[in-house]
Amino acid sequence: MSYGIMPYAVNINVLRSPHTYTSDPDDFLAWIQERHCKDNDYGPTRESMREMFFGEPLTGAEGHVYGYTLKALCETFGAMLPNANWYPVRMRWFDAVQDALTQIGVRFDPTDLIYSGSPIPLPPIEDFPSIGHLRRDEAIPLGEALDAADISLISDENLTESIRELHGWLKQCSNAETEMDSYDLVCFYH
Repeated sequence: MSYGIMPYAVNINVLRSPHTYTSDPDDFLAWIQERHCKDNDYGPTRESMREMFFGEPLTGAEGHVYGYTLKALCETFGAMLPNANWYPVRMRWFDAVQDALTQIGVRFDPTDLIYSGSPIPLPPIEDFPSIGHLRRDEAIPLGEALDAADISLISDENLTESIRELHGWLKQCSNAETEMDSYDLVCFYH
């Protein structure tokens, strides 16, 4: 089985109360449930989707169900970003990327992409998905640091491409003209 990052550009404010961003919340919820709730042990359930969509208290104890529900909401209200250089990857890849970033003078721990936690409260997740996020105000300075860095100093082309792809994710988050158009970065690892 392969593991990797699934990155999404999505406005975190929308994830906090998705129903307020739709014209007909009940119909929209039914559409999302039909699309994402397959009644299996690992994906979103109709109940978890309803609770998160309407901002209700989360009643389930299965954190992974809510993690995959959050991912479904990111797919619905955001855009999945290219991840060819981050899927598949194992944990040692994060260390290699961090070492390469340090080499070019950029301070960032790429495990924050998957371990900084959910942008909205969820029950504890014991296994997968691992979730991390960067708010837009965090993504912009990191993107600027990568703008200024000399990536050509990195000799490993695979590392260079992973860093370029990460840089693209950060740029996607910073290319907004209005608050409603602004995106944060939410990543899932499974």
